[in-house]
Amino acid sequence: MLRVRGSYEVEEPLSWALALIALIFAFKGFDILNLARLASPTLIGVVIGFIAHELAHRGVARMYGMSAHFVAFIPGLLVTFLSGFLPIVIIAPGYVRVVPVYGFWHNRGLLYSVAAGPLTNIIISIVSLVALNIIGYRYFFEPVAFVNAWIAFFNLLPVPPLDGSKIFALNTPAWLVLLISSIALLITVRL
Repeated sequence: MLRVRGSYEVEEPLSWALALIALIFAFKGFDILNLARLASPTLIGVVIGFIAHELAHRGVARMYGMSAHFVAFIPGLLVTFLSGFLPIVIIAPGYVRVVPVYGFWHNRGLLYSVAAGPLTNIIISIVSLVALNIIGYRYFFEPVAFVNAWIAFFNLLPVPPLDGSKIFALNTPAWLVLLISSIALLITVRL
């Protein structure tokens, strides 16, 4: 069901489509109209990483009995879309809105659901590096590993509203392990 909350958020399922269009345009600009150029390893890595990141947040929150839905945030969609014209890509098309169970937060469930997004990107990066070492195909696996390590690192910065600020507040040692892991992956991919 399409619902627009206030004038700033768009509910599922339209939120996913708008977020992906903005994300693809941010990376490809007007090449989005050229289907042959859409299959770049970096873009595939970003799309897989973005979808897996948000689904991990949503899935873990629901596993702990919380209501969770991906919503597109219209100002974030515009920033993401407009970054297609800039030399730097900004990914901020939306977020997973989590509503607590019975009006109170389950701290473990909240921590796990917030950490699940960056952890998923870390796992995708590790799996891509393992595949690179087993299969080879550097052209594909190296960009996928790098972009997912970067998504994890960026999201782990302890700056609101990023995941890192919430993880840092809930469990600083867990935040530090995730941050160091993402940095180690960034360094490993670039060696």
